[in-house]
Amino acid sequence: MVRLFLVPAMLLFGLYVLIHGEASPGGGFQAGAIMGAAIILARLSLDREQAQRLLSARLVPTLVILGGLITVGIGMVPMITGGNFLDYGALPLPQQDGYVLPHFRIRSIGILVFELGITITVMAVMVTIFDYLAGYSNDR
Repeated sequence: MVRLFLVPAMLLFGLYVLIHGEASPGGGFQAGAIMGAAIILARLSLDREQAQRLLSARLVPTLVILGGLITVGIGMVPMITGGNFLDYGALPLPQQDGYVLPHFRIRSIGILVFELGITITVMAVMVTIFDYLAGYSNDR
């Protein structure tokens, strides 16, 4: 039961690592590994029905695809606007009332979205591997 108290803390720490990954050690892969470990810990600590309420085994493959699409999509958007692949400075972000976002801010937003896609993908792949090894894949 003590392990269950770790799950929300691990998810929160994974979010911290994701958000601060652009400017400090960490990032999408590390955050995804921490969050994936939290979900696996919950699956090990709870019975099957409760674990499925936390993150359904049917949703996990969708998250793998969604994370990959976010990652590739944020890299392709600058190409549509005339930039290079993964050139976050060329992202077409809307401006308000004549206020132009600084170049470094646009790049930061692009990097954060890219890292979010990596986080979702890594977390979902870890949970998918666990689900197949533990037999959760039969619940689909």
